Amino acid sequence: MSTSRKGKLDALLDGLGIKLVPVNRRRRAAQSHARATMHEICNQYDEGHLTFVLRCIKQTKNNRDELWSETIGAISDILAQRQDWAMERAGAVLEAFDQIPLGVLRGEAVARRPWPVRATLRTLIYKRLEAILDEPEQRLAV
Repeated sequence: MSTSRKGKLDALLDGLGIKLVPVNRRRRAAQSHARATMHEICNQYDEGHLTFVLRCIKQTKNNRDELWSETIGAISDILAQRQDWAMERAGAVLEAFDQIPLGVLRGEAVARRPWPVRATLRTLIYKRLEAILDEPEQRLAV
């Protein structure tokens, strides 16, 4: 990881009101240990994708501090798969996240270990989003 890349990510996060802290320090509000996950997402997709993923957490009710690597990764996976939601209905996606208790769902995913937390959480979040964002007849057609 280059110094300029690290600085670029930190600058992006500053604009969102998020600070990365080392894993040996306790997280506080609007802080995350998920530097590697965020780099992975930027490298695989782009900064715009990461920004939207983080907005789904940070700019929604009751979820603003759920900046766990598994949560960030799960939301990224969903939005990469359902680009129609991210591209055509971004406002509706953000509103949907107001209704989804990410901390509760992450707790359910952690309780299901040894299953991978990110994959389990992805399924739990996706089910909630699908119920909110997809029309009933559209879900049946898929």
